[in-house]
Amino acid sequence: MAVCTAPAKGVQKKDQGEGRLVPGKGLEGDGHFGFAHRQVSLLDEADIEVMKRSIPTLFHGAFAENIVTEGIDLKALVLGDLLRIGTALLRVTQIGKECHSRCAIYEAAGDCIMPRLGIFCEVLTEGPVRVGDAVEFVPEELPERLVLREITRIAGGKGETVTDSMLREARVTLVLDGEEQVTAVCTPGEERYWAVGHLKCRRLIDGREDIASLEILPGEVRVARKKMTAGLPLLQRILSSSASALLEKDAGPALGPVESGNWSIPASALQDGADWLGEAPVFRATGGTHAAALIHRTGRRLFLTEDIGRHNAVDKAVGWAVLHAVPLGETALVVSGRLPEDMVHKAAGAGIPVLGSISAAIAEGAEAAERGGVTLAGFIRNGRMNVYTRPDRVMPDA
Repeated sequence: MAVCTAPAKGVQKKDQGEGRLVPGKGLEGDGHFGFAHRQVSLLDEADIEVMKRSIPTLFHGAFAENIVTEGIDLKALVLGDLLRIGTALLRVTQIGKECHSRCAIYEAAGDCIMPRLGIFCEVLTEGPVRVGDAVEFVPEELPERLVLREITRIAGGKGETVTDSMLREARVTLVLDGEEQVTAVCTPGEERYWAVGHLKCRRLIDGREDIASLEILPGEVRVARKKMTAGLPLLQRILSSSASALLEKDAGPALGPVESGNWSIPASALQDGADWLGEAPVFRATGGTHAAALIHRTGRRLFLTEDIGRHNAVDKAVGWAVLHAVPLGETALVVSGRLPEDMVHKAAGAGIPVLGSISAAIAEGAEAAERGGVTLAGFIRNGRMNVYTRPDRVMPDA
């Protein structure tokens, strides 16, 4: 590993062997110190070694990287992931960068790895960094979402004082390209997935490659795009936990049909997804959330999430898939709430061809699914289900 700094931007960085990471600023003594969300840059030693085959004289710092790592797969990181270097905590805010002019390395080798493979982070907690320090991925910890409260429980004609778990709610605002898009009332945690999923369902991004950067702030997620896409307009800027009728009434035709390959999913896989919903931990503790389960067309469980808002739960599932490059056209989504038109529009916007629920489908939801080529299944319970549209995608189990 190497720890590289330069006293100013445009000056070649050199390996110093050690440094100090400062929250909200970056690597002390570096010309990029305090540079917005790109406070610290990382490159993998293995990628640098590949470039050395073309330019043997390359040295640490030649790509303007701050920290050279080894033993951790930087390519597996996604926006919002956490890293610990020594005792300091960092969060990934950008992957790659746009080069406005070809550098000397590109001219010599015909390639430069920083625009493709560079990892940019913000510093969350302070700490020294030295050559030889461990660099490790830190799993995301969800914030405390439950609070205990003494209540009076009345049953059988008697009242008693008991302690009950109650669910907290929070507000989070999505800022897109510097402008506030929407504020949602949601369950704390997984805000990055909510933001990215919301953008995907509204066709404001196609995939993670469209995201230039992602910053997570208290009560706010800031996303900058590489390209501008009009997407689908919202009816309102503040989304309650119910948040029905999100899109304007002509959203269905604007979405068009869902494109998917010629595949089908076993009915048992949808039932397994419905059963998985019941394992959502906050729902089990409080009964106060909606759950969403993303299932691969082979039946493999992919991701389970929950939120007080049914739309938020879907956004979080979709956002997880987008950031992890999971092809949504090969998935099914099973949710705990009803299936009205707006929920079908959400699945269609994300490009999910199969949408199911343990609850009822609404007539307008079935009509929207018919127009959009979405398979819609309701009342998925105890091995039974009602398939309202495109039943060819659901295989009855022998």
